[in-house]
Amino acid sequence: MHKKIWISTSFFTILMLACSISFVETPPPAINQAPGNEGAPMTPTPQVDAGPTVVDSAATESVQPGSNGSTSGLVTGKYGVILVSSKDVLNIRAGPGVEYAVISRFKSTDHGIIRTGRSFKVGDQEWLEVQNPRGATGWVNGNFLTEYIDPEVFCEDGSVLELMDKLVVVMSTFDGTGLSEMVSPLHGLEVRYWRYGNPAHYDRSEAMDIFTSTSELNWGPAPGSGQDTLGAFSEIPLPKLQEVLTTQPERHCNDSLDLATFSLEPWPNEFTNINFYNLYKPGSPGVELDWRAWLVGIEYVQGTPYLFSLIHFQWEP
Repeated sequence: MHKKIWISTSFFTILMLACSISFVETPPPAINQAPGNEGAPMTPTPQVDAGPTVVDSAATESVQPGSNGSTSGLVTGKYGVILVSSKDVLNIRAGPGVEYAVISRFKSTDHGIIRTGRSFKVGDQEWLEVQNPRGATGWVNGNFLTEYIDPEVFCEDGSVLELMDKLVVVMSTFDGTGLSEMVSPLHGLEVRYWRYGNPAHYDRSEAMDIFTSTSELNWGPAPGSGQDTLGAFSEIPLPKLQEVLTTQPERHCNDSLDLATFSLEPWPNEFTNINFYNLYKPGSPGVELDWRAWLVGIEYVQGTPYLFSLIHFQWEP
């Protein structure tokens, strides 16, 4: 009698365990948080305004703290928008990539932008998390942000004057290595022989060979004649740079003087949040029209000033 009860009880227990197991849900497979590969890195290109609606690249996966590709760190100071034309805006998205919804926008000249410290690599592009003016946070393509330095602070920065002194030396001695060390590690160096001509862009490695390169570039049509200005850097911009730099030019901080007579916008709108020095060589006595000037744009990277752009001006018929 006791044996039958034990067998029944055991059978009932096994039956209950089997039923319990059948109701346990299998956990879903882990989701890979890494975004897919992206296209070419964003850099300014000749004759093309780099608008955010054209260049921000796609990321298709969601991002969580600590997922593959994301980093965070202490970020100090504020940032400003650059390389966005006056007719365009910089999109703020819900995540790092164009697959995420646009939740707000920055104007092409906005500054005072606050980063959270989080960033995310999407291919060769870096997306940065920022404070959204409408509240909470959002993501922007980092190519269109730069460290914002108040103009008054910039004009009092002795390290910028040291950079100007070094520029004289490297251009006079054809020091490619020295020049490459001065070029912005984030955005490189843009050179414009004519304000509305074709800009040439050099990253640090290209700047190292800038004095020896024989590559012919089209710097754009000359004012007056309209003929294209053709030649290597050493043939076209360099002699005019040396002419100004070696004559102890006047240095005017964030002041284009009367260059607006020859250009309605001497300092490009897309460079609004980049400070500059006007290196100005006055005209010779009795020959006032042989004046010449270079606007030298300076970008700060982690608090250190670097060369960002060189724009040439001279008398135009």
